[in-house]
Amino acid sequence: MDWLEEDVVDEKAVVLTETLKILIVDDEQDIHAATKLAMKRFEFEHKRMEFISAYSASEAREMLADNNDIALILLDVVMETEHAGLELAEYIRNDIHNKYSRIILRTGQPGLAPEQKVIRDYDIDGYKAKSELKRNDLEITFYTSLRAYRDICLLQRHRKSLTQIISSITNVTQFGDLISFASAVLEQLTLVLDISGCAKLFIDAPEVFAMTQMDERLQTLSAKKTSIEVLDHNHLDGVPDIYRNLFLRALEKHCNFQEDNYYVYFHHSKKGHNSVFAFEALESLDSSEIKMIDLFLSNVILTFENLLLSKSFSETQELAISLMGGAMESRSKETGAHVLRVGEYAKTIAVLHGQSDVYCNKLRLASQLHDIGKVGVPDRVLNKPGKLNAEEWEIMKQHAHHGWDILQGTGNAIIDLGAEIALDHHEKWDGSGYPSGKQGEGISLGGRITAIADVFDALCSKRCYKSAWSKDDARKEIEKCSGTQFDPTLVQLFVDNFQVFSDIYDNNPD
Repeated sequence: MDWLEEDVVDEKAVVLTETLKILIVDDEQDIHAATKLAMKRFEFEHKRMEFISAYSASEAREMLADNNDIALILLDVVMETEHAGLELAEYIRNDIHNKYSRIILRTGQPGLAPEQKVIRDYDIDGYKAKSELKRNDLEITFYTSLRAYRDICLLQRHRKSLTQIISSITNVTQFGDLISFASAVLEQLTLVLDISGCAKLFIDAPEVFAMTQMDERLQTLSAKKTSIEVLDHNHLDGVPDIYRNLFLRALEKHCNFQEDNYYVYFHHSKKGHNSVFAFEALESLDSSEIKMIDLFLSNVILTFENLLLSKSFSETQELAISLMGGAMESRSKETGAHVLRVGEYAKTIAVLHGQSDVYCNKLRLASQLHDIGKVGVPDRVLNKPGKLNAEEWEIMKQHAHHGWDILQGTGNAIIDLGAEIALDHHEKWDGSGYPSGKQGEGISLGGRITAIADVFDALCSKRCYKSAWSKDDARKEIEKCSGTQFDPTLVQLFVDNFQVFSDIYDNNPD
């Protein structure tokens, strides 16, 4: 079955049409006429025969170039030369890599080429004498050869289908967010239905939905041609009726089923999560179609569950980080909104600086931990309403190292970035900051960005030791300290896009 591995074969060769093409290659016109007359009413599986004539091997090559879906070739051995037919057979199999068309050799001199050797070496289906032109003889030959052609085409179609399904699974599972995933599922499901032969069932009603019951939450994904929605529900009351009914039906049946024009795929995970994935179909699917669709959906539903688990983990991590940062700010008589705003400022500066999406999103969370080290600062220092004396100031400065000690070495990318920021966010561009007197680009990028974000929000906010500044005055102070306290490149990005930062402050009030 080496033909399965031939990548150079034209896929169009496997498409069956309402006619089956029969190529007659013979230098005797009477043979053409007799064959067509004997088989003019022959049909195979409700398909009629379309006869094509070539009177030499060279003419047959032209016919093969123009017709890549020939089912059967009736090939004369002796034409221009004694071996013209054998050479053409070799050309068909080895030069143009046609492994589909069935070949029957016909000769008026049966002994010229040994039958067994020809069938073995040239992938020939039969070796007939030209005298065998009776209808019964030809019908037996046609039935045998066309069945072989049909089965080879079917096998190749299944191979193509499996390749497309694997490709579709890959195209779906590579997405890391639910919206992109939903869009890919809609697109790839259409392809899977197309190769399974049931695309017509889907075209007029293009809708898919998925629901997962996970940790007492119902999470729904709905994808249509014009919209994609991802929704969280605490109970079924807020779910559209059709989704709710099919979901409950799936929980009851614990299996895949077809109902109300929907095909519903059910999955119960080892972790106890129940999920359904359904799409709207206008007619029932047969067993072969369902097998291919199930292969696709079994991987889709696992990806959906994994994305939801990842989303849940990210939400939990984000909430924990915000609570940690907010708890520290509340101890110093400040609000959790301060750390949220610092995170948004920091992310915005990083985006403007051209950093990757991954880094910008990590920085939004990590920068919220910049003052976590204040947990080690006594209340008398932390909340002193007046100016700190020299001893108190030394105690206050230790919070940078405390933050590093608390956060470093976890192996978590966000927390490790938070440790770096906690250590560096009071360093200054000119080297006069603390705790290490770093300068310039020797200060981490996260520390340099968070320094601007933290000071801007602190200036705009009321503290126990000062009143709130106006946003414009805070901007001017940041600009004044460019090149001394702050990275001048980052300050310029902040100033040039100041309205964005002003909006962040206004949209996240204390």
